[in-house]
Amino acid sequence: MTAIERSSAIVMDMLKRIAVVSLIGLLAWAYQAIHPPAPQICGTLGGPPITAPRIKLRDGRHLAYKEHGVSKATAKFKIVYIHSFTSYRKDVITMSVVNLPKEFVQELGVYFVSFDRPGYGESDPDPKRTPKSLALDVEELADSLGLGSKFYVMGFSMGGQAVWGCLKYIPHRLAGAALIAPVVNYWWPGFPANLSTEAYYLQHPADQWTLRVAHYAPWLTYWWNTQKWFPSSGVITGAPEVFSRQDLELLSQDPERQKRNPLATPQGEFESLHRDLRVGFGTWEFDPMDIENLFPNQEGSVHLWQGDEDRMVPVILQRYIVQRLPWIHYHELPGSGHMLPFLPQMNRRIVKALLLGENREVCFELLSNSKDFFRSFTAIERSSAIVTDMFKRIATVLLIGLLAWAYQAIHPPAPKICGTPGGPPITAPRIKLRDGRHLAYMEHGVSKETAKFKIVYIHSFLSCRNDVLTLSALNLPEEFVQELGVYIVSFDRPGYGESDPDPKRTPKSLALDVEELADSLGLGSKFYVMGFSMGGQAVWGCLKYIPRRLAGAALIAPAVNYWWPGFPANLSTEAYSLQHPADQWALRVAHYAPWLTYWWNTQKWFRSSGVITGPPEVFSRQDLELLSQDPERRKPRPLVTSQGEFESLHRDLMVGFGKWEFDPIMDIENPFPNQEGSVHLWQGDEDRLVPVSLQRYIVQRLPWIRYNELPGSGHMLPYIPQISRRIVKALLLGEK
Repeated sequence: MTAIERSSAIVMDMLKRIAVVSLIGLLAWAYQAIHPPAPQICGTLGGPPITAPRIKLRDGRHLAYKEHGVSKATAKFKIVYIHSFTSYRKDVITMSVVNLPKEFVQELGVYFVSFDRPGYGESDPDPKRTPKSLALDVEELADSLGLGSKFYVMGFSMGGQAVWGCLKYIPHRLAGAALIAPVVNYWWPGFPANLSTEAYYLQHPADQWTLRVAHYAPWLTYWWNTQKWFPSSGVITGAPEVFSRQDLELLSQDPERQKRNPLATPQGEFESLHRDLRVGFGTWEFDPMDIENLFPNQEGSVHLWQGDEDRMVPVILQRYIVQRLPWIHYHELPGSGHMLPFLPQMNRRIVKALLLGENREVCFELLSNSKDFFRSFTAIERSSAIVTDMFKRIATVLLIGLLAWAYQAIHPPAPKICGTPGGPPITAPRIKLRDGRHLAYMEHGVSKETAKFKIVYIHSFLSCRNDVLTLSALNLPEEFVQELGVYIVSFDRPGYGESDPDPKRTPKSLALDVEELADSLGLGSKFYVMGFSMGGQAVWGCLKYIPRRLAGAALIAPAVNYWWPGFPANLSTEAYSLQHPADQWALRVAHYAPWLTYWWNTQKWFRSSGVITGPPEVFSRQDLELLSQDPERRKPRPLVTSQGEFESLHRDLMVGFGKWEFDPIMDIENPFPNQEGSVHLWQGDEDRLVPVSLQRYIVQRLPWIRYNELPGSGHMLPYIPQISRRIVKALLLGEK
């Protein structure tokens, strides 16, 4: 290569690196931007304290509540109140104290219980929240508090929307219901398209985009409501434009009402406000306009209260709903906005109508006469707004498209679990682990009952349980196995072959899987472990977490993690640079940006892991000779990754080269101080996958390991004739 060619190659390599780093940076930003932080659960370390009484639900979540009014024991009427958006359980005070005098509550005999909807206040978040789950939460709260077979429900705004879920899923438990300015979902199928579109464009422009994102790209909801490029929800930020004239007058009388109460979202805004948007404006499993009359015999009633100047919930949609559901008692308040519960006397009217049947008037104008209260723009202002809005839409669509691509690119498909519809069949014996996963295994050699030695073999990268055959059949003759009395069990590591994936896999969890497999198969109090390459790396976990169960251990060309703290920086850097360039990048991504591992190993712009793709450069001369004798060994086998590459190969990279919870060099002690067993490490000095320099350093630091270095050998030690016998004899009999 000439000097010019070398210079050109260096420049191209530099540009590639810059491009890769820039792309990783962009994806890192996108990933961080669209992924909300974990909620700060009440009562956990670092989370808000628990100050309210709570019930424990069947699924383990807790629901915080507050009781008001007369006692349950003496109450004539029992009401469950569901709070609004950006609110929480104490906001029922606007009904039970400020606008419902004590004597009024006592005279009627009303008991109220309000609760924090999931993720709000002190109620645990519910990542699986739906309109149905919230209705069932209401029912379970009522049962836990002993409210009887029937009770009333009342909800304001987003809480009013939740009442629709109660009407659908727990109608048999309701004595009556009141929806106060209930939020509508513009995508409910029952709305005529032209009507819902007209109503949608009456919303504040920022809220139009917020709801559009919540419906069409719910996974972007967190980013949209935290980014600074475009205005986010006007309801969340409290923009004056979202309030009617009457609302602003009411809020001016008590400015604190307009401020967001930090007690409503102490666990974080995602599982409260943002989850509300995703559930409220997502795709519902039912359409409220299909709900049948709960009280055909007038044994109860449902009421809907709406202001005709409400700028958050267009009145034209409420009018359409009650036309479709004529059994609802509709109360439209001329000149009123959204903040109905803050109007003097209003809550008394709402409660009396619900409990006593008073004020059952129906007063609304015909749809054809409805007025658009946003028509204050001049023609020029409207044109300017249209142009500005068009550019905003284009920019937003492009940005959403980019983020959608990034999200799809970095998120692996779900694994095809063995034995599930569409998944691979189960052909191997399996054990069921404590956490419900299954581990597939294969037995070799003599029976457990007659065996003198019992070995658990841990397979390598790109391999599976069947690859123990390189030890037990091809290179371990049957007479050798019979003579020694060796029993070997190999198993598919999680995600490989027919073993269920383990998204929480760590070096520790794999060691505990080994122990549980041994116990399930009755291997006794002690057994041997043997692992090759990535399986050899897994043996370090066994030495750390289950040393008391080991009779001995063999690490065969075990993969090393270049980021183990015990390595001197210059030594690990030098060894790392000996790796194939594609593997350097693959391991760098697995360590520093594990969430990008799937994308890196499936994209086509840059070369991904050489170990996965198998270019000749990653093998030593001896390795290539051994592989040429059996070309099938080099080809990927469908059985190995039948459930998908992410939970097998990619998870291996993330775990093997991620941040470990221990350092084999510094944190493992000699498991056999009295020579009752031994640990062996076998390494080829021409191994191009695992640098020999790092293995030499490890055994210098851990002199109790018996080190066997094979001159001229590469990585494929088990394929060398006689080597497997030497490994087994050294481990079981102490021979060199």
